[in-house]
Amino acid sequence: MRVVKTDTVAVLPAVLTRSIVRKFRGREMVAEAVADLLEGTGYEYEAVLAELEAAGYMEKVRVDTQGDVWWDSTIQGNALAMASFGKPISRKTADRLVAGSVERAHTYNGDPGKPLFIGTLRVFGSYLSPGIDPLGDVDLELTYGRKITDRQALSDYTKATGRSFNTYMDQLMWPQTELVRHLKKRSASINITLEDITRITDTFDTIYSIDADPGAVPPPADRSLIGR
Repeated sequence: MRVVKTDTVAVLPAVLTRSIVRKFRGREMVAEAVADLLEGTGYEYEAVLAELEAAGYMEKVRVDTQGDVWWDSTIQGNALAMASFGKPISRKTADRLVAGSVERAHTYNGDPGKPLFIGTLRVFGSYLSPGIDPLGDVDLELTYGRKITDRQALSDYTKATGRSFNTYMDQLMWPQTELVRHLKKRSASINITLEDITRITDTFDTIYSIDADPGAVPPPADRSLIGR
């Protein structure tokens, strides 16, 4: 999904709307969680979330015992959270980016030292429409699972990187973060989602599957995928 910075999304500037849905993506929170983003804008956070709900970007998920409403971003909201404000790319560049991601998937799954394995990569969106050139970006769905489940082993793997992390959650999520970074290779034109894209489209193409990769380290017998 590509949005222009000058666009208006649900009565707000597109940049601000994207920041809001990004804050909720993957976690449920109360409306007050975006008060800092709206400070000085003249917008009230409860009214803004009501607008985003009406536009299909946010949804109420529950009301707690204190009467507070908890919100989460929708599939449409998550698509906006991934939106790029960068320059369009040519189809030739998009083809190169897709091929590079597939090559890096082979490399990752061929490394016995990696804690995760890639199940599949599926491309969707404008890339699958040959008549579109230039394109906004390349949209990929990633499914993955764990090869290493022992917490201490995962901690040792993360510590071996020598990295420092802002939060404990950042440390726990490093294997997933590393995998996504590996596939993107710093390209701002590749968007990777862990969501099930069949919930939003029936048009996609599987560009990599571990089952079709003879060079991949075999995944565990129980390879329940933990990420989409």
